[in-house]
Amino acid sequence: MKPALGTVLGSAGAVAVAVAALAASAPAGVERAHGKAAQASGLRIVSTIGLDSAPTDLIAASGSLWASLGREEIVRIDPETNRIVARIQPGGVGLAAGFGAVWAFDILTGEVLRIDSGTNRVTRRIQVGGLPTGIAVGHGSLWVANQLDSTVSRISPETGRTVARIQLDLGGIWPGAILATSDAVWAVAGNGNVVNRIRPETSTVDLRIPIRGARAITVARGSVWVGVADSASLVRIANGKAVRVAVPGRRANGYGPQLAGGTALWLAVPGSVARVGSLGRREPSIRLPARHYLSAIAVAGDVWVADQTAEHILRLETTGGVT
Repeated sequence: MKPALGTVLGSAGAVAVAVAALAASAPAGVERAHGKAAQASGLRIVSTIGLDSAPTDLIAASGSLWASLGREEIVRIDPETNRIVARIQPGGVGLAAGFGAVWAFDILTGEVLRIDSGTNRVTRRIQVGGLPTGIAVGHGSLWVANQLDSTVSRISPETGRTVARIQLDLGGIWPGAILATSDAVWAVAGNGNVVNRIRPETSTVDLRIPIRGARAITVARGSVWVGVADSASLVRIANGKAVRVAVPGRRANGYGPQLAGGTALWLAVPGSVARVGSLGRREPSIRLPARHYLSAIAVAGDVWVADQTAEHILRLETTGGVT
């Protein structure tokens, strides 16, 4: 999750999220490699969508862009017009899509909300573990990261029942850092210092990879990528092996970079958004105000970036023939 989580919790006045101590050195067992996020600009802002409050998450689903504005509201945006076409209340801090619906979680009530994308209404509330802070969809299930007890709840989307509860490393789950890939579910725990692989066949953890300062997590180009706090590098996980990849000039803050995956890997750090490619290849990037906190990034045709500081969403497109 993002610092917006702390903002939401702070406004609720009750809950604090544990943030692990950070270290600049590479963790033991992580090898080093080099990639590049090119300095040359290859993105431009084509639209700015103003919001009523700070966006905490973005997803693309059902032909729309969905943005969480915290517990109070979720907005649905038509990418053809860049206009808000629906407002759903209550809201949720994090979002996921699948099984014909959009899913959000309410931190304080400990619930997952099912939003019907046809009616834009909340149709079900599902109770999960203590302080849900992340959600993923895959392998026929919803996977919800629970911060307080460092567990992942596996939930049937049809019945709303918890079919398994997986204990992760002692210490908090880094909020929001949970991901479903084609063969596994990944979650950051150990107060943000361990990446866990969950086997969906057995609902058990079969691999733990120490990565100090692990924050965001995504999948791109056949690998799992982990954003690292206070670092100008990412960690690539492939075949159970972790390799550190440098992204020169793209240093994350203590919350780590925001990542978006798929056919390409995108990251947002204070001051810039960039696509990360192979060494020496020109990749699109753009500079943005470093004082602004970019709380989420999504790719759906164009690149969409949630600016929590300015309370708006930026729509970016590639320029100069860079694809």
